[in-house]
Order: sequence, then structure tokens, then C-alpha cells
Amino acid sequence: MYRIKSYCRIVPGRVLLNGETYLEADGKPFVMHDFLSAVYARLRVEYRRFYKMDALSKLGFLASELVLGDVDRTSPKEDTGIVFFNRSASLETDRRYQRTVQDKNNFYPSPSDFVYTLPNIVTGEIAIRNRIHGETAFYVLPAFRSDSLRAAVEDMIRIAGMRYVLAGWTEVDAFSGTLDCRMTFCEAGRL
Repeated sequence: MYRIKSYCRIVPGRVLLNGETYLEADGKPFVMHDFLSAVYARLRVEYRRFYKMDALSKLGFLASELVLGDVDRTSPKEDTGIVFFNRSASLETDRRYQRTVQDKNNFYPSPSDFVYTLPNIVTGEIAIRNRIHGETAFYVLPAFRSDSLRAAVEDMIRIAGMRYVLAGWTEVDAFSGTLDCRMTFCEAGRL
């Protein structure tokens, strides 16, 4: 058993935190990278690595900043795990990286893109920022399934012995340029 300490939802143009509107876009056409930068600015976080991240990592990072709130980011957390899901893995970055290697006459692999060609990099970015030393996992599913998310959180608590679990769906659609994030911060124990 576990209880949800906090949760957020990020969709194009809107951020909800614990059911309340945290940020809403000004009605201009949605541009994913501009929107993520606006959320970052609103958070007033000083984290230089943010600007090097791909969109998937930025999305997960921003949602984690919101749901973790005032969690101590300096102490190691061996009792905290991370489990994320999405549909398209790291496809947005994979496509960008592919463009840097496809021309045989102008072959220049991009190291800054290559590092993000694994979807679990987002869990690593969050773990580094928050000194989370517990279990981490990233699963790719055809669609959001709350039962899979719930089962993964329960397994992290019951099998891996985590006291806290940061869990969510972090999807960046490479074809439409849109996003969807549903993140929760859970604590083991009775409801």
C-alpha cells in the first residue's frame, strides 16, 4: 500500500499541480520547447544541466521539481526509487541524432544528442539532481495504463524496499511536437 504525496499533469499549454492550475499558456500556438522553458522559468530553479537536456528529460525534470517540492536535494536517498513509462521511448532525440549520422559525406555524430538516445536518461537526470540512490526503471508501453503504473509502484515498495517512489508517464511525441506527463510522488504505508 502507498499514498500519493503529490501529483502533477503537464499537457500542451497547461501545468496542474495537485489538481490546481500551476501555469497556463497565454493562448499563443503551442511550441513545446518554448513551453518547457516557460515552466522552468516559473519554477525559478538554478540547474544549468536543464539547457543541455532533450525534451523528454526536460519534461520529466520539470514534473519532478513540481511533485518533489521542498524535498532535500542534498542528502542521499537510498529509500527512494523512480519508475517511468512512455510510448515512444526517446524517439524525438533518436531522430535528431540520426540526422547527424545519415549523410556519409558529412558524417558527424552528435555526442550531445547521443547521450539522450536512451529513454531512461530522464530517470538518471532526476536521480542526479535529487541524489536518489534507490531503484530506477523505465518501461515503454503502447499507451498509458494506470494499472501498470500502480503495479510498478507497489513492486518498488514491496520487492525493492523503497519507502518513496517517483512514478509517472513522460511522453514526448516526436511527430506532433506535443507532450503528456502524469507524475506522482508516493510514500509507502497505509492510506
